[in-house]
Order: sequence, then structure tokens, then C-alpha cells
Amino acid sequence: MSIIDKDFMEATVTSKGQVTIPVEIRRRSGIKKNTKVRFELKQDGDIEMRVVNGHNSEDEKELLHMIQGLMGQYRTGMDYLKDR
Repeated sequence: MSIIDKDFMEATVTSKGQVTIPVEIRRRSGIKKNTKVRFELKQDGDIEMRVVNGHNSEDEKELLHMIQGLMGQYRTGMDYLKDR
């Protein structure tokens, strides 16, 4: 069975708390030197690791929600020009 056929891969945590991500996972997920990853601790104790690619849909949704909440609360530059 090749490594691609496996449903999971294991790694060992070093005394420094470091883990080497298996090469097949790095290759398939595009992880290279200096790639940022995010760890999330789930309610059930599982840990989820994701590649940080600069676009997180949940962060984008939260930002859009905040912007929509602020819209209409402040005057725009055009509003100030109209008052002149």
C-alpha cells in the first residue's frame, strides 16, 4: 500500500514539541519552507491543522459583517463635500 492510499499518517513529537509533517502531506497541501499553518483545538479534543493562505472565508465573513454594521454610522468624504 502506498502512502497515498493511507487514510492517515503518523509523526512523533520531539522533546522540543516539534513534529515533522510527512512529505506526502506537504506535497499535496503545498506546504513549503515558511508556510504558515493554523492549529485549532476542537471541542472533542481533536486538533485541526490548516494551511494559512491569506484567505480564510470565516474571517472574511466576520470582516464583512463588521463593515456592514458600521455602514451608515459615519459620514463619507462625499457627504462632507455635499455640505460645502
